Amino acid sequence: MTESVPGEGTVEIPLADMVNAVRDLNEYVVSLDRILSRIGTGGKSPEILLQYIVDRNVLRRIADLRTVVCDALEDRIGEEAVDEIADGAYFYTD
Repeated sequence: MTESVPGEGTVEIPLADMVNAVRDLNEYVVSLDRILSRIGTGGKSPEILLQYIVDRNVLRRIADLRTVVCDALEDRIGEEAVDEIADGAYFYTD
């Protein structure tokens, strides 16, 4: 799905931040796949998902990654445009 985004060009993110982002994202994809597979086969309780999120500080790390990306976008397209993009995201509700 391609959305219209204000402006064109590139966004600069420091190399160290990108290296950390790739490591974190790879950890999440691989770990969540493994955890959900084990839960799905009945080999583990769903509690292992919560334990992973807490033990690995996943929420804080994702929030840090969001800050890096949003700051880089704000430098390119402005805070208001980034807020609009973020507001258009899916949010879980009961």
